[in-house]
Amino acid sequence: MTAYQYYMAEEEWGRGKGIRIAHIDSGINEWHPHVGRVAGGIAFQVNEEGKIVTAAGYQDDLGHGTAVAGVIKEQVPDAEILAVKIFHDQLFSYIEVLCAAIEWCIEQEVDFINLSLGVKTDLDSLQFICAKANEAGVMIVSACDEQNALYWPGYYGSAYAVQSLENGKSQSFYFHPEQPVQFQTSGFPRSLEGPMQKFNFQGHSFAAAHMTGFLAKIKEKYPEAETIEKMNQVLMDIGKHPLST
Repeated sequence: MTAYQYYMAEEEWGRGKGIRIAHIDSGINEWHPHVGRVAGGIAFQVNEEGKIVTAAGYQDDLGHGTAVAGVIKEQVPDAEILAVKIFHDQLFSYIEVLCAAIEWCIEQEVDFINLSLGVKTDLDSLQFICAKANEAGVMIVSACDEQNALYWPGYYGSAYAVQSLENGKSQSFYFHPEQPVQFQTSGFPRSLEGPMQKFNFQGHSFAAAHMTGFLAKIKEKYPEAETIEKMNQVLMDIGKHPLST
């Protein structure tokens, strides 16, 4: 099998102008200096009657969504980001809520959905909505933690799976078009000032955010890359460093 290595710093890329990214996570705090204003957002949750309801507020009570959004903004500062909150008092939600959030993102006609999460269960409803997103030109980039069996939706052919590299560099990534996990890149977040850096998050979630940013830059330059299949072709065409695996 063939893998490709990319060094984003070797070429001139845009800043994400004209690209819309929906970030499904614990919300976003716009006052954070790494993020700033976002283009809007929504919150999904299950009420006491067991129904999925929405709210306008997307403030981040956990910090995870804001930290991940900071990585996306660092890569593509001119992209529009929509905050889609599905985590509230803990990093847990229902797959049905995730499906509803993806459906909303499709309706918003975003270019990418960043999922700094993965789930253990392969459900027909999740597979269906991911296929619907890809057909609509909405590419899903999902963190994949194989060690903890958090495979989905990244393992679907209609979504991208991303894992962090222990020694990955912030402006490079590997593309494995024939493997379930197509991308590997740095899992380190945007740096925090001073001693706070040692408390910073890191891992697959941030690798997914880096890849969302890289792919957004590529789509800005190659707007024909509207689906997973078309993006794969662009990546193979521009790949400069084929490797044997």
